Amino acid sequence: MADFVVRRWDLAPYPGDQAPPHIHHKGDEAFCVVDGQLEVLVGDQRRTLSAGDHVVVPAGTVHTFATVGDQPVRVMVVMTPQIDGLVQALHKPYDGDWNDLWERFDSELVNLDQASAVSPSGGHVGDDGDLVGARRPRRE
Repeated sequence: MADFVVRRWDLAPYPGDQAPPHIHHKGDEAFCVVDGQLEVLVGDQRRTLSAGDHVVVPAGTVHTFATVGDQPVRVMVVMTPQIDGLVQALHKPYDGDWNDLWERFDSELVNLDQASAVSPSGGHVGDDGDLVGARRPRRE
């Protein structure tokens, strides 16, 4: 069995996607909703997950996610250590090229026009490594 990491993400309500559409080339990722509703794009299909639902995003698949409505969402995310490393890096101050950061973790943004919006806003990584209150800046 391959190594994996499980993190709890507490996502504040936010209009629009909380991450830009992206691909992880070498790692799968799964979203398991504990509370609230989460809309997940996998490939070219969006589906809404409720508490108890889950979805697996295979490596090489375009994906993103969004909260639904005005309620927070608690999600358990299962990912490879490499994807976890990317998430942790995205939530720390970074002065370099965002595309290079994604590439370092064998991932890429799908729409490069959004590359400048990757720097997360409002979220932080807790002492236990879990993501708390993350969201993507509003699109102009």
